[in-house]
Amino acid sequence: MKALAVRPSQRTIGLIDHPEPGLATPSTVLMKVLRVGVCGTDREICAFDYGTPPAGSDYLVLGHESLAEVVSAGPQAGAFAPGQLVVTMVRRPCDDPACDGCRAGRQDFCRTGGYTERGIKGAHGFMAERIADEARWLVPVPAALRDVGVLVEPLTIAEKALLEVRRMLDRMPWRSGDLAGLRALVLGGGPVGLLGALALRAAGCDVSLVSKQPADDVRANMLATIGGTYVSSATDSITTVMGRLGRVDLVYEAVGAAAPAFEALAALGPNAMFVFTGVPGRRGAPDVDGGAIMRSVVLNNQVVLGTVNAGRDAYEAAVADLGRFVERWPEVARGLVTNRVALADAPGALTTPPAGIKTVVEIG
Repeated sequence: MKALAVRPSQRTIGLIDHPEPGLATPSTVLMKVLRVGVCGTDREICAFDYGTPPAGSDYLVLGHESLAEVVSAGPQAGAFAPGQLVVTMVRRPCDDPACDGCRAGRQDFCRTGGYTERGIKGAHGFMAERIADEARWLVPVPAALRDVGVLVEPLTIAEKALLEVRRMLDRMPWRSGDLAGLRALVLGGGPVGLLGALALRAAGCDVSLVSKQPADDVRANMLATIGGTYVSSATDSITTVMGRLGRVDLVYEAVGAAAPAFEALAALGPNAMFVFTGVPGRRGAPDVDGGAIMRSVVLNNQVVLGTVNAGRDAYEAAVADLGRFVERWPEVARGLVTNRVALADAPGALTTPPAGIKTVVEIG
């Protein structure tokens, strides 16, 4: 069958003939891949910044944002049946018995770094005509989300962050984990930022989003539709925006650049929370006053946290929230996918600067 892979040793990207998967165990599920999302991680792998093939292979099948349809399932695969839509979780646990995160089924909190990630590190991804996996790694998706279900995995970034934020809100007993009424600022208008804005609005937050696109960009219409505010960083600095808002309870960073992130962190107010989701490159270190930021975090009871990957709770929350988005703001939810390409054309989409908001590779 056809799959898209990178060969790091040869620095090549292209379609390959990849072995057909099968029902290797009684709990295996065989799936037909419908579509796979493209993100910055995929592009960085295609630039050979990282990406590790499985042991014994000289290539890595790409893709970790998937939507697939069950073809068949082993007798111990549970309720999965042909025709069922599913999203496959990405990270798998390390085998170190001392890793309490992995042993507790929360490989997103792996201590050792010995985990594998499909399409990223040590395991083939989903950009193939068919895939197979153990039932415990699959998350059901309602048929009504067939056109947008590929957004579940990137949405888990925001959902895990909000699960963490709710726990942090418990430190203030008058809030009891309730996000409603929080004033939130989202940094970045890419898919992760826009999905974060949708999740925050669905939770009842007052949302503003700052991005580099001009004030008349389609993102402005999206924010207006969901009852949020769009601000172009071409005309307003982040410090100016935060000063205008008066109080920011939560900053959700989805820009992947250190300079704007630390500008926002420096302007954070009392009792506020800051969530890092981006992984910036090593170049362009920001010019920051570390002492001033440290004083502010301590004296203002601030919380700063980073979040990566996601557990089943975040995947299930993403499926539920995506359904809410489609009900409340269907044109926004469906408008996030702006580019659809065939598998044969995927190498070009992965090696050229992104256009629009979200690119999806159509396979099934």
